[in-house]
Amino acid sequence: MFFLIYLRRELLRRKRQTIVGALGLAVGIGLVLTVTMAAAGVKKAQADVLHALYGIGTDITVTAAAPPPPKLGSSEGASQGFSPGQGSQHVDVLGLPPGLGPLDATAVESVSHLPGVSAAAGGLLLRDTQLDVPTVQEQSTPGWRPSQKNLGVTFTVIGVDPGRTSLGPFASAQLSSGRSFVAGDTGDDVAVVDSGYATANGVATGSTVTVAGTKFHVIGIVQQSQGGGAADVYIPLARAQALAAFQGLPSLTGRVDTIYVSADSASHIGAVRNAIAKVLPTATVTSSSSLADAVSGSLAGAASLASNLGRWLAVGSLAAAFAVSSLMTVSAVSRRVREIGTLKALGWNTRRIISQLLGESLVTGLIGAVLGVGIGLGGGLLVRRLAPALSATVAQNPGAKIPENVRIDDTGMHHEAAAGGSHTIAVHLTAPVTLTAIGLAVVLGVGGGLLAGMFGGWRAARLRPATAMTRVA
Repeated sequence: MFFLIYLRRELLRRKRQTIVGALGLAVGIGLVLTVTMAAAGVKKAQADVLHALYGIGTDITVTAAAPPPPKLGSSEGASQGFSPGQGSQHVDVLGLPPGLGPLDATAVESVSHLPGVSAAAGGLLLRDTQLDVPTVQEQSTPGWRPSQKNLGVTFTVIGVDPGRTSLGPFASAQLSSGRSFVAGDTGDDVAVVDSGYATANGVATGSTVTVAGTKFHVIGIVQQSQGGGAADVYIPLARAQALAAFQGLPSLTGRVDTIYVSADSASHIGAVRNAIAKVLPTATVTSSSSLADAVSGSLAGAASLASNLGRWLAVGSLAAAFAVSSLMTVSAVSRRVREIGTLKALGWNTRRIISQLLGESLVTGLIGAVLGVGIGLGGGLLVRRLAPALSATVAQNPGAKIPENVRIDDTGMHHEAAAGGSHTIAVHLTAPVTLTAIGLAVVLGVGGGLLAGMFGGWRAARLRPATAMTRVA
């Protein structure tokens, strides 16, 4: 009881020193907490990118790199070409986007039986290109300029397994009108259209959209989160496989280009990813953690800033706060030489004096931890309110480089990202508050207080009663 009374009296008597010491620790702890929360926000943003691209519930994706393009003059290359003629031509081609290659659909079942896998589903991410090829006479007309239809109109199509709509980009879609897919839609020419595409092209439930020259009956309109990797049109997987062509293949029957995997536990994602990589060694296996290495754009810069500069800034500030707190405690002991020596002369042993100093430093550290949590929460709020929207650009096949086209003009050679070869997702940086972060702040406060108390105790242990008598004299 006397310990607490004396502790309270000393803290109140040295209010200024207590407040300054607590504030010094609070600034360091607050900065560490802010950086920790910002780093957690970057990790969440990386997970959001995965979910925006591949749907809520998808923990891992499996893709394959595109094979080399067919040689000029080969049968594969000739099958995809066209040339102007005497009559008008309308071309409607459904194929894989640049950078993405096909996978055997049997791989979906192989992956679904791996330990730690809750569910797996295959899908086809495709691009439909429609254009009107002008006739030779039209092109030879003076002043002729190609229209948008001559240049080509492209939209994205995803083949969805109607029996497994809980995985993949369609899992994040919210139905706004009509109905969704059911298991019986497997072989039907039915489509669900994204609301943005529907508004821009005058599509409504009950109307039709044309994909690869085939009319699909629109059964529903869906909405996706802003910045998500939504397709323009969703059709049954079997119909997408039958209509798509790729490098001489008349169809993609029995093939997918993306496998969406859900792990039975977040702690098993790493193990599942490694198991899939062993089963499919040539495929690209991507999780939210590995996706960080494949992302470019401002999100990658924010991740680097948080993990490098922010980390060392926080460590430096915390070390400085600990050093200042320790020096202040040692200095306070030096000013209390007469008091400590007198207590020793009255019978206090060294252990009791050190315990008293540790108690004072510990309380100061706890006050600093509370204030540091407040500073950290304020820093997190500033991150959420002031951080600009970030962008994340990912290749269609995350393990590969974004495909490029080369354009040559009178200014030289230019490398440009191939249209449809990548996704760009808009994400907002948050700073989530976690019990782990708050616990870290408390531990740092207590640790800083104990460290300062240990230095003060070491200084006090070396004092002798005779020193106090000298000071009194």
